[in-house]
Amino acid sequence: MRIRRERRRRWLLGGVVAMAVLTTGGATAYSRLQHVSAEPARKATPRRTATVVRTDLVERIVVDGTVGYGRSSPVTGRRAGTITWLPSPGALVGRGERLYSVDADPVPLLVGDTPMYRDIGDGVSSGPDVLVLERNLDALGYDVGTVDGTFRSGTRRALGRWQRKLGLPETGRLALGDVVVLPAEVRVDRVTGQLGGSAQGEVLDVTGVGRLVTAGLAGAQRRFARPDAEVRLDLADGRSTTGTVRSVAAGADEEDRSALTVTIDFTDSALATKVDAGPVTVRFDGARRAAALALPIEALVALREGGYGIEAAEGEQRYHAVELGLFADGMVEVSGDGVAEGLTVVVAG
Repeated sequence: MRIRRERRRRWLLGGVVAMAVLTTGGATAYSRLQHVSAEPARKATPRRTATVVRTDLVERIVVDGTVGYGRSSPVTGRRAGTITWLPSPGALVGRGERLYSVDADPVPLLVGDTPMYRDIGDGVSSGPDVLVLERNLDALGYDVGTVDGTFRSGTRRALGRWQRKLGLPETGRLALGDVVVLPAEVRVDRVTGQLGGSAQGEVLDVTGVGRLVTAGLAGAQRRFARPDAEVRLDLADGRSTTGTVRSVAAGADEEDRSALTVTIDFTDSALATKVDAGPVTVRFDGARRAAALALPIEALVALREGGYGIEAAEGEQRYHAVELGLFADGMVEVSGDGVAEGLTVVVAG
């Protein structure tokens, strides 16, 4: 496309062309158009130039996050009686350990995906709750025989031995509310029950034992936080590591209901138990272009007829209309007739 200088004016893009500058709270779009007369300058000034290059582009945003334990979940007691012991906030409770006590009897934690929903003992039908019990007894070192969700004599004997170790009557039977089943070992975040109070109702708020990262994104940035996507984490102590997006949920900002809260797991699970709580910088990568033709954003010219072009630093055809692709790290992907790797173009400034 040949453009005659005497028939047009051009606007040089001094900044970003319709590109989002992505910050912690969201995206702020800005553009700076500088009107330049097509008439020759009275005094020649050196021109800045750049070269069209072939490179890999990655769309990226960097936001602030927080290292912590994530959202807590309530533990609801099912056993009738009086609360006689409660853990302290921050306590870690593992498989088979006491979570709280009712009528001086410990209510231990079992790890599994199915909560107890009935009494378990001789004569009970097979089910996922029995399987949870058997798996936990087996993990604690008690021989149940076949672990298949069927309550047999081996299950009864193993349960009885565990009850004896806990200081409970060796009945070989579990009543509803005798144990609490949660997906993993937990950390006590907050104590909501009271000593001497009823054990039926919310007793504790708990989190996972490993630290994780939470970060806020604007709704328009959701594409950067795909489940299982890898992110880079720059910790407050100067270390860098990686994480994986666990979940994306609606944020708590009532003024901006499109805001999102992203939960991120540390790739290094051992580091997750050691890293200090505090601020962290999170880098999300988005779309990618391999071997794209690209140039600095400042080299774009807003054409009077609409669209964008570039001005070649030399040659018979000075202006070239271009189609814009991906924006990344101050560069923009371009394509069009006459646009090739190595082309030298004029940069505004």
